[in-house]
Amino acid sequence: MNHPRRLLGITASLRSARRGVAEESLLTELASIENLEQLLEWIGQQSRMHLEQFLEAGRREGKPFEEIYRNLQKLPGNKGLSNSEAALAAALWAARQDGTAIGHLSLSDHFKVSGKVREPDLLRRRLLESDGILLSGPVYFGDRSSLAESLVDFIARDETLRQSMEGRLFGAISVGAKRNGGQETTLIYQMLDMMALGFLAVGNDSDTTAQYGGTCHAGDVGTIHKDRYGIDTSMGVGRRMSHVLDYLHHDHRLKAGEAPRVLFLILQDADGIGLAQAERLTTRLAGIAACSILDLSSREIHRCIACDICPTHVDLDEIYRCIIHGRGDALESLHEGLLHHDMLVPVTVTLRDRSRVRSNYQSFMERTRYLRRGDYLWSDLVVAPLSFTDHPGEDLLPVRMITSLIRHHTVVTHPSVVTLGAGGEPDLTLALQRLNLAVRTAARLTAGRLAATSANNLRYNPVGYILSAHKSLEDERHALRQRMVDERKAQLQREAERRLDRAPDRDQDASA
Repeated sequence: MNHPRRLLGITASLRSARRGVAEESLLTELASIENLEQLLEWIGQQSRMHLEQFLEAGRREGKPFEEIYRNLQKLPGNKGLSNSEAALAAALWAARQDGTAIGHLSLSDHFKVSGKVREPDLLRRRLLESDGILLSGPVYFGDRSSLAESLVDFIARDETLRQSMEGRLFGAISVGAKRNGGQETTLIYQMLDMMALGFLAVGNDSDTTAQYGGTCHAGDVGTIHKDRYGIDTSMGVGRRMSHVLDYLHHDHRLKAGEAPRVLFLILQDADGIGLAQAERLTTRLAGIAACSILDLSSREIHRCIACDICPTHVDLDEIYRCIIHGRGDALESLHEGLLHHDMLVPVTVTLRDRSRVRSNYQSFMERTRYLRRGDYLWSDLVVAPLSFTDHPGEDLLPVRMITSLIRHHTVVTHPSVVTLGAGGEPDLTLALQRLNLAVRTAARLTAGRLAATSANNLRYNPVGYILSAHKSLEDERHALRQRMVDERKAQLQREAERRLDRAPDRDQDASA
């Protein structure tokens, strides 16, 4: 039996139409919607209703916006949807359809224009009651709104709340004035903010090609319903969060003696520093994780040639399916070593003296495209980036690891950055603490995944790739895809029998 999973949708827009106790009307309406067609029609109606409210508040007469805003605040707040609310409503509906309990609040109810905080105890309670939060808001100059920033500050300044939020799930939606209006940078900045508070981060699901979250555009009040693709990405976030919350809150655990399988991937090194420190960490984690190390920094890995038929064919996961073979390239021989893990720790070392650095970082990220396009072979793995550097604050690799690997349909933790001094061993205390937490998350996530007893049946959707789309349709006509799906299910069932304790979940002690 699953624990109830609770997803709190949060609107970070000053233009919210649903406010205060009237927020419950939104949940009631979502509960009455039976299918996607009804949802889209309802979003269109509510968006147009919100536009009409703006017109009646003074926009029709050309009144100053400050007066319009004051008039809008006098409304009961029980009808209409702002653009940010409409995208969030689509995500919450998708999560509810997947069996997740949903809630909603508007940050404009708690953080006033003046900067004052209203009903902080209520906001704190709503956050504590949630297992994950889904934040939707507008883009401001390629960044999140000040309301979203106030939420971050509110959590950060409350020690009890911050400790309670650690290990909870975060997803986001951003709404820009145009298709390329800074939505992705907004999602990335919000993700970094929340991971710094201890949240786990996910993007959207595979239906719209897994990215950083919901990306919507609406150039005016009440126009988001015209952006069907943006609505689809928003629903993908709701489904993705529901899926991961289900795994995290399942009443199962790994058997005694079983531990999460953790792969340290040395992608960029200098003088063997990364390898040596990975070996230190694997020794410290030996009691709670089954660790292995794959040093790619000095291997020959050729560049991705950006072929449009990636992967080359449908086959079992164990089969290497990149178009590049032989001729000195090492990835084919390394393929099987990249499979069957529960957690990835990508490791990089960055020095000011670049002459000492050996890197396959970018080539590896490019070449693992076939793993992602092969129906997300790394789906639901925990990713815990680890970076060593002698110039912290200037090294962008921790952020780049997050943005590249979350697109593999993974669950990402806050990166650990270890400062390299002039001599002696670097201090691994904080990195070890974060890795311990990541291993505990991987144990929960893996147990939930195995308890599901069936493969997730993900399918890469080649959005924007015409040749790949035609190839994918052709592959569907063959039995190979079904063979691949069947083998994934069988592998999952075998692994569940071997690794999963079917007894009720009890707290696992994961300390090192």
